[in-house]
Amino acid sequence: MVPSALRALLAAALAALWPGATAAQERALQLRYDVSVAWLNGGQLRADLSEYEDRYELGGRIATSGMMDRFFSWRGAFAATGLLVQGYPRTTTYLLIDDNGKKREMLLSTRQGTTVHTTNRASKHLPAPPGSDLMSVLFLAPHCLPEAAVHDGEDSYQLRLVKKASVSLRQKVRYHSGATERCDYRFRYEDGTTRRISLWMADWQGQRLPVRIRVRIPLLPDVLLRLRDQEPAA
Repeated sequence: MVPSALRALLAAALAALWPGATAAQERALQLRYDVSVAWLNGGQLRADLSEYEDRYELGGRIATSGMMDRFFSWRGAFAATGLLVQGYPRTTTYLLIDDNGKKREMLLSTRQGTTVHTTNRASKHLPAPPGSDLMSVLFLAPHCLPEAAVHDGEDSYQLRLVKKASVSLRQKVRYHSGATERCDYRFRYEDGTTRRISLWMADWQGQRLPVRIRVRIPLLPDVLLRLRDQEPAA
């Protein structure tokens, strides 16, 4: 779990950035993804998504657990607010908190710029990155996108579609199975590092969402996220 101080900071940041939004809430979803790395249970990503007419709010946290904690322990939280422009997310504010037990980093990115606070280091201020944050694009953008400018609050890169296909997905009973649209993306950071992300998109509780996400990093095991099926709230 993310420490209570970080959860409080997330809540306070969202309240300050988007006062009074809850009164106009149209849709709210709780998303729970089980994370695995190679054959190891890696933990869980918990995300809460809310939409308010042409605005959205996305917040989440991820923590390693089980066998993964024996090799690598990590806790993180993120939050984003923005506008939906013809169904595409345009980030206005992005907050990221990263804690590996030895170092804690907090990043806040707005249209005016990005500020990064890191344990035992001077804060740094950077220009605002172009595009929308990757988390907002993954969970809110229509797919499969031919190309998109995305960022992690600090670095920006181009997300490019490599392949798309209709796929019948079969998974364990607690995860979504059935017809999906698979989108294979590739992107490259400014330092030359590459990533590949595959999304399996399906309708889930009335919204188009990634029910399965695979992240491929050269020389490292794949990271797999699977959305847990949940009954709609009464």
